[in-house]
Amino acid sequence: MATLPGFNLTKLNVAIEGKAPGVFRSATVHRVKVPDGWFVLTEGMQGLSGITFYPDPKHEWNGGSGEEADA
Repeated sequence: MATLPGFNLTKLNVAIEGKAPGVFRSATVHRVKVPDGWFVLTEGMQGLSGITFYPDPKHEWNGGSGEEADA
């Protein structure tokens, strides 16, 4: 059997400030580098999950929302 390449997920810190606790309270978010960007995977309570593609050809996204510079 052929060895498959690694799909190395990086866990992101998730904070939802100013919102009432809900299904996203315990959400887990990961990202993985893919050609031309990132796959972002979300797991939540009650079987909710999702995946999206974040385009970033140079892989410059550090995993934050960009609001860190505003703080």
